[in-house]
Amino acid sequence: MSDRTVTVERLFSAMQGSKGFAALENTVASVISSLGSDKYTGRDVVQHIVEDFALTQKVLKLANSAMYAPFSVGSGSVSSALDVVGADALLHIVLSTDVVTAAEMQGNESLSQALLSSELARTVCVGRSEDVSIAALMYNLGTLLAQKYLPTEATAIAHKVANGLDEAQAASEVLGLTLEQLGAEVAQRWKLPQNIVSVIDGTGDPDLVAIARFSKSVSALIHAGELAAVDQLVDDLDVKGIDKSGVGRLVRSKSEQIDPRSKVSPDVSNEAVLDDLFSALAVDEKQTVEALAAAMFPTFASALQTAHCLLFMLTKSGDFAVRYGFGKGIEELRSKLRISKDYQPTAFHAAIKNNVDVSIADVSRLKVSALPDGYKELLPRVNKFVILPIAHSRVSGLVYCDWDSDAVLSASELDAVKKLRKLFLPYFPS
Repeated sequence: MSDRTVTVERLFSAMQGSKGFAALENTVASVISSLGSDKYTGRDVVQHIVEDFALTQKVLKLANSAMYAPFSVGSGSVSSALDVVGADALLHIVLSTDVVTAAEMQGNESLSQALLSSELARTVCVGRSEDVSIAALMYNLGTLLAQKYLPTEATAIAHKVANGLDEAQAASEVLGLTLEQLGAEVAQRWKLPQNIVSVIDGTGDPDLVAIARFSKSVSALIHAGELAAVDQLVDDLDVKGIDKSGVGRLVRSKSEQIDPRSKVSPDVSNEAVLDDLFSALAVDEKQTVEALAAAMFPTFASALQTAHCLLFMLTKSGDFAVRYGFGKGIEELRSKLRISKDYQPTAFHAAIKNNVDVSIADVSRLKVSALPDGYKELLPRVNKFVILPIAHSRVSGLVYCDWDSDAVLSASELDAVKKLRKLFLPYFPS
């Protein structure tokens, strides 16, 4: 199973049983008021819904679900979706959606940016306000889902971006696919129409794609306080019939409301990050050992700058094989890297036989015989690693982390990793 497939499956598993995203309190009140008015028109309701991500994606998802499939040929707009589901179903959606105030929404960075992105799109292209609003909201689908349901991975992506890596490359390294590809995968699973999927993956209507990308970038820059870069993006936007002056006014207005200086947080030590991770995972019992590793290893990579994090498990044959991994080339490592059941004078066998933690600061000083068969070929750039056994009466698993950089693991950081290692014990035979 590819990293891409694993990520999508993990996302859908995390979404099960969730009420989903919250809607803006004022938007919900406006929709309910419009539905209860004697002068109710679908146009009024649509205008309110397309301003909100939670309501937009719920309406589109329901209209394209198996329940309404016989009556729908693919509802790609809120207007057509409402014709399919009707006012009663819409009211049920609205009443079952969690609500937050505008102030609370500002505290949700990713959702706040998505809503501003939609507002920017509507301002840019008033003549296609519904189309561009939906395009901007759904273009952010992968980002929003990752932030909400894969927070550890989202943090790892943000860390890589902060260190100068392009977001698409950072997401690909962490998730196995870009955030837009993740959004497109989800949209297809939800059976949303191709015109929406194609905007998310960038292959659809060129104008809608351009406005969606522009709006997402500008929203992020406004939140970051980088207004000079916004001006350049506005100048470079090449879509017929747009209102650039309107965008300029909105940017100035929003920049005054959003003060990025208030969002600057003090530096947090790696030990504190790992301790917080331990506290979170200690109360969030994962159903499988793979799920636990998936929630843990991205933070190792982000905080400790590891190249690979691997979870080895004892197999029926007596060998130790990679059960889960995080880093580059995991599929090859999973299929080829094994620790033989037959004792050999390697660092791995020493850790297994003696149930001791092993730390190698300079791999180049080890003889080839001190490493498992094929290790040098599979991990040629690794220069240091740690091996932490998982054991009850005997060792039946290993947590392994390595580095191909000059990063140094401090004693306190190693202690924090050892503490997290204990969380694996319930998943191994006693």
